Parts: sequence; C-alpha cells; structure tokens
Amino acid sequence: MNSIARRLTYNETELYWKNYQKFFPEELRLNENQLPSEEWWDWNDYRVHLDRMSVPDSKIKVILIHGAGGNGRLLAPYARMLQINGYDVVSPDLPPYGLTYTDSLNSLDYLLWVELLTKLIEQEIKRDGKPIVLLGASIGGMLAYHAAAMSTHVRGLVVTTFVDTSNSKVRDQVAPNKLISRLGKFTMDVFPFILDQFRISVSKVSRMELITNNSELTQLIIKDPLAADTKVTLRLLRTFMNMKPLIQPESFDICPVLLVHPEADPMTPFALSEPFYNRLKAKKECVILEGSGHFPIEQPGLDQMKTAVLSFLSEIENENCKL
Repeated sequence: MNSIARRLTYNETELYWKNYQKFFPEELRLNENQLPSEEWWDWNDYRVHLDRMSVPDSKIKVILIHGAGGNGRLLAPYARMLQINGYDVVSPDLPPYGLTYTDSLNSLDYLLWVELLTKLIEQEIKRDGKPIVLLGASIGGMLAYHAAAMSTHVRGLVVTTFVDTSNSKVRDQVAPNKLISRLGKFTMDVFPFILDQFRISVSKVSRMELITNNSELTQLIIKDPLAADTKVTLRLLRTFMNMKPLIQPESFDICPVLLVHPEADPMTPFALSEPFYNRLKAKKECVILEGSGHFPIEQPGLDQMKTAVLSFLSEIENENCKL
C-alpha cells in the first residue's frame, strides 16, 4: 500500500516530479499555471491515479503509458507537448507506481496491467467518444501493443521501443546480467508459490542506470520512491518476462504503428526493437531520434519525436473524419 498516495496528489507535493522539469525545454515544463488535473479511477481493488491534460475541442485522445521505473507524471512534459498542439492526454500510474494504490498488491501481475489499460480505454471512450491513440515509453511500448491487441478501440500506436520479453535475447539485454535473466527467471518459474509475494526494487533486476544518458536525471529517477525506487512483486516480474504477444506481429493490423526509437539508447538498442517492428503487418513507420537516450530529452531527437508524433496523429485524425 502506498501511504503517500492516500494523502497527497502530485500537485499537493513537490516529491521528485518538479526536479525533472529542468531537463526539458522551457515550453514543455510544468508550472503552477498549467498543471495536469488529477483524478482517481476505481477499478477492481485499485485506486488508479490519472493525470489529465485536456483540450476540449481535441478530436483525438492520447493515453501515455510509462515503463518500469516510471509513472504518469514523469511523462508530463511529453503530455504538455501534445496538449500545446491540440490533443487531449491521459497518463495513468500503473500499480504499484506513482500514486495508484491497492490493498492487494500480491495479486498484481502483468496481464492485469494489460486489462487495466483495456478498461481505461473503454472508460475514456464512454466519457467522450474520442478516438484513442496509445503512446508507450520504454516497456510501456510493448504494453501498449498488448492493450491494442486486446481492445477494439485503439486507432493508433506510438512506441519508443518494442521490448518483447518472450525473446530470451531481449531478456538478456534488459536484465543486469544473464544470471538474473536466465537462472532468475527459471527459479521464479519453478517456485512461484514461494517467490511471487516477495518484492524487489526494479533497479535491482534491470539496467536502470541506463534509463537516461544524463547522470543527474538518472539518479533522480532511481531514487524516486514513486518511480524506480518502487518495489514490485516477483509475480509481476515473472509474468512480465513470460508474456507472449496476444497477437503475433505478422497478424497485427489493428491500427497504424509509429516507432520513434532513440538513436543513443544503451538500455534497449534499436537492434532489439527492429526484428519485432519488421514483422508487423500493420501500416508502420520508424523514425530514429538522433542523439537521444532511452528517455529522450536530447536534441535534435526531441524535436524529431514531436514532428513524427504530430504528423502521425494528424493522419489518424484525417482518416477518422472520413469514417
């Protein structure tokens, strides 16, 4: 249970998120005059925290999906980028990250994350009927893919990486070493009834020191109690490592796909995403973000990301108007 979440919203506390702003261009930084509105969405046994950056006349809504070691507020500058350019944005905190909380974390697994996002998509459609585009960062990219495969409402998919952990080579890359990616996985698979309940910081089982190419920002994220310093259950980790695509990429034609992959990403290099991307049946485009790390803050990659995403959203908006 997250005791901070029971007491505070992001806007009521500085915590870490305000310290992230200086790493982004000034126009994308949050200030007291344009903070996200905050909501709580009750789903099953979870109180899910949502950051919302609204544009009333937006024709499309983007759901931002963070990765392991993140939260919705960490992605707020990207949400601001979209809001400035006329798009509604919703950013959930996936349990146990951020301000989302529950009394039953031991039952949390990766498929529940997929189901949560699918239900959130349905809720947003009921709210105002706006077409949904998913934008997943880091492992949130593959999570967005799974949610798009399960939902019937996704009109576009934007990802920064495709981390398919059903592939052993991908697991080797994202884990700190092969001992954890192979022996650790084997042990969790054999003894889930013993190990599932144990909790561990995500920084202990991933290469979190590579989450950005800026050492100061990396340390902030690693020490953030609502981000990479959050402890996750081994059940969540085990089911994440065993998750297979609900629809194989050769059959995925649900919506167009945009891959905006950082060029200088030592955590999940393009070589890991490229095979999965190449297999996709859907209409697709890949843009390499020059000079940008896993968490893209560098130029010219950040501007290239903006240009590519806005062009992609505009195409979806135009196609939707034809329907």
